[in-house]
Amino acid sequence: MGMSSCQKITIDVFIQLKDEQERADALIDGSKPIKISLPTDGSGPNARKKEEGFLLIAGLISPPYPDRPCLPVKSRRRRREQSTVATPPEIAARARSRRAISMPGSSGVTAFDDLPEWLVVDEILVRLPPKDVLRCRAVRKSWRSGTSTDAFILGHHRRQPSLPIIQHKLGICRVVGGSNDLKIRPVIRYDGSFTKFQLQAACDGLLIVSQQANFFICNPATLKCASLPRPPLRPRFSFIDVVGFYRHPTSGEHRILWVSYTKPIRIYETFQLPDYFILAVGSSQPRCIQWPTVSKQKYFPATRSTDCPPVHHRGSLHWLMGLNIVVFDTVAETFRQMSRPTQLGDMVSLLDMGEALALCHVAPDCATLDVWVLQDYDAGTWGFHYRIDLLGMEASPPINWMFQSIPRMALINERELLIQRHIHHLLHCDIDGVFLGNVESEERLSCWTLTRHCLQESMISLPLFETQEEEAVNQEPPFSIVL
Repeated sequence: MGMSSCQKITIDVFIQLKDEQERADALIDGSKPIKISLPTDGSGPNARKKEEGFLLIAGLISPPYPDRPCLPVKSRRRRREQSTVATPPEIAARARSRRAISMPGSSGVTAFDDLPEWLVVDEILVRLPPKDVLRCRAVRKSWRSGTSTDAFILGHHRRQPSLPIIQHKLGICRVVGGSNDLKIRPVIRYDGSFTKFQLQAACDGLLIVSQQANFFICNPATLKCASLPRPPLRPRFSFIDVVGFYRHPTSGEHRILWVSYTKPIRIYETFQLPDYFILAVGSSQPRCIQWPTVSKQKYFPATRSTDCPPVHHRGSLHWLMGLNIVVFDTVAETFRQMSRPTQLGDMVSLLDMGEALALCHVAPDCATLDVWVLQDYDAGTWGFHYRIDLLGMEASPPINWMFQSIPRMALINERELLIQRHIHHLLHCDIDGVFLGNVESEERLSCWTLTRHCLQESMISLPLFETQEEEAVNQEPPFSIVL
């Protein structure tokens, strides 16, 4: 079957995917009757050709964003009118009989089982949200095996949107929804403890959260969580923090770059240079990383990921440090520096624009944001890209810019961005400075912050998850996953 005919598959194929999933759920829990769409003869509303093709598939199980249904309301109403309640014996009987479906451009009918397995896995399941793919694994063994390969998991992860993360005192949230209706929804809720929590890092859908000296790594999409080993602390008044979190390009393992440092208690005490360690997730044997030092140097080559997460680009981690950019090569495991436009001053943040690095410069009046792009990475050539004038933005309702703080900006895609200038206010606009709306929270949040972390969901699992579950040594995390 060529790709041209694959694009002509009718909506019935995808509805049957829904039914297969519901049958599996009902057989697992036989006490719950479910609704199943009655067979059709190839005519009627379900047989209409959908020009959008595979882009509508995800909506037949659950839309990627609840506020953006992939099917019109009328289509969903017709499907409900064609539904009846089936008992578990009837479900099992229907599961044994294969329903015929029609294919546009063909003279007869074909069965769902006639679809190539690669088509279902590589063109349909790969486009669903992680939660729906995990449910579909219970439908057929072939789907479970096909969606469990490293190639599928990484390919599926690359298709997921990268969503800005918001942190507040009670947990971690993310921004979701359509271009005209963004919402803030929770991902993790902290317990009632007064101990401070911190989001340390995010990579490949995995989050690292700390509470004092305890570190945890979790995958919100799979609800997996484990306590995280860390390098030992120095003597006296010392600290340890995550500096970077990345997937090693060669081995594929996830690694953490840690920093261990001591804060002088008295002003006359000698400043001690920090130590940097690399620790593979799950390992307890850290490796110390050497970095070039200058006599009497009193700054770190890389800062904490909590405050300023590095930008992953071209296999390296990038931090904005002073008037330079510090680069850590994840393969050679070495630090170096690269230049940036010094005329932008120090009110600058580093952004990831996908294909290039970018700098966001905030004017002294905190009302203008200029974005510069690294046009040539090897030559270090930067160029002005666009400007956002907050005072000239026509917002509805009008924005009161009095008593605002330094704006924080996060990119949604190449055309849209988020800007926060108040602890209770997040606006949505495009790169032309056109106001698109205010982002509201579904919960009453206080003192929240738009971080520079992003969550791109995945079904990636770690050996550490399974190891701690088998050995029953998993420390109970002081938070709950509500994604």
